[in-house]
Amino acid sequence: MNPIKLAFLTFALCAGLTSAANALPVVVNLTAPPVGDIAKNGTGIGGGNANNSANNFFRLETFLAAHPGNGTAIDDMAVHLDGDGMNVDVTGYSYAVVHYGVGRGGIQASGGGVEIFSITGDGFFSFPSNGTGPNGFGGFSSVDLFKGAPNQVPDGGTTVMLFGSALSVLGVARRYLKR
Repeated sequence: MNPIKLAFLTFALCAGLTSAANALPVVVNLTAPPVGDIAKNGTGIGGGNANNSANNFFRLETFLAAHPGNGTAIDDMAVHLDGDGMNVDVTGYSYAVVHYGVGRGGIQASGGGVEIFSITGDGFFSFPSNGTGPNGFGGFSSVDLFKGAPNQVPDGGTTVMLFGSALSVLGVARRYLKR
């Protein structure tokens, strides 16, 4: 086989393998925090009770500081949505702070529950219609979406594939140029 054709074929094969190593986002996956929910009352700015983006960003920062393995919030400019929490576009956001009412069996003085979710992936998601308790077993009240910097995901193998491809091409070129 012609050395130029062989080198080109090797390069094409390596390039094809390298492009196949890229990861694609799959689906929206929300992960509940390990502590369940927190009370709304007394957990806002300065111990406040408000249900707005600024107070929810404060709650999110407080939660992430107490649970350092969950990443960091970097953007306090949120989208605040009241309503039923159905088909919310979470594309480009890293965290959701969801408020639920006290409901039957919830702690009455809590003002309801605040659940913090870590978002991975893009698309539309329907939040649970009721809280998990113990502060809020009631219905969905609102959600605030925040951008953030979750924990770094390691390289999916693309760098190793590129390095291997380059070494392969150099090896083939060296073999045929030596002749």
